[in-house]
Amino acid sequence: MNGIAIGVDVGATKIASAAVTPQGKVVAARQTRTDAGQGPDAVIARMVTEIEALASARNETVIGVGIGVPGLVNPGEGLVIRAVNMGWQEVPLRSQVQERLGMRVPVYVENDLRTAARGEAMFGAGRGVKDFVLMTLGSGLGSAAMVDGRVVHGARFFASEAGHLALDVNGRRCKCGLKGCAETVLSGPGLIAETREILRAGIASTLQDRDTLTPQDILYAARQEDAAALAAMDKLGEWLGIVMATASAWLNPARFIIGGGLGLAAFDLIARRALAEYGVRALAASEDGAELVRSQVESSAVGAAALVLAG
Repeated sequence: MNGIAIGVDVGATKIASAAVTPQGKVVAARQTRTDAGQGPDAVIARMVTEIEALASARNETVIGVGIGVPGLVNPGEGLVIRAVNMGWQEVPLRSQVQERLGMRVPVYVENDLRTAARGEAMFGAGRGVKDFVLMTLGSGLGSAAMVDGRVVHGARFFASEAGHLALDVNGRRCKCGLKGCAETVLSGPGLIAETREILRAGIASTLQDRDTLTPQDILYAARQEDAAALAAMDKLGEWLGIVMATASAWLNPARFIIGGGLGLAAFDLIARRALAEYGVRALAASEDGAELVRSQVESSAVGAAALVLAG
């Protein structure tokens, strides 16, 4: 395969795009604001501008465009069914991009977590493994599953939503409206909430009496062996292990891949606890266990490009 694929990762705040070779190398990259409040037409116009700028910057054939979008996506139709954080509903993204592009190339549209899983499978921590689960810890807990080399979608494109596994029916309220979802702990806001609960219990800490608290504050304190911060990280590791064991009961993956800003930053603080909890809770039938590794894809846009490169 010759030429380049252009990958576009659309988020609520930024649009990241990259020109990617068939070997997964990023040869050019761009970033711009999403400004989702301006509506889908304006966002799509900016996406097309970014795509065409990358295409014109490279004297190579563009073999296709892949786009990852948060929310419910029907990849067969190229339709964004619902993207809550962007205010999108029933947006025919593929056809609208194709109509506006000044070149005739195939355009692929997929949920952003599933594009990330494709990127890991082709170029990252999922290489050589047909069955894995990707989990990204950030403002929430995102996930996608690869089973027998194929991304799982589900009947209504909502499969493998680990962030909304109900782990504590009496737990704190999730932004989805339910109680005790996994991301009420396994996320930046969850880490802050967990730390504040621990501080209220009276554990001595350098974080005590702070009006504002960030995940970065907690991570720093944990590396300074602050007792409250370490207890919060231990809780993250415990819940991650529970999610892993739950996923193993349904999917029996060989590997778990952790990504996202918080997931990568906290990996060394939570991995051991997660594996220990997983070892206790996973079914005996999965006695060989599963690996827990960091994401290895350098750009979120690489996964979107993988939609093209996968054919």
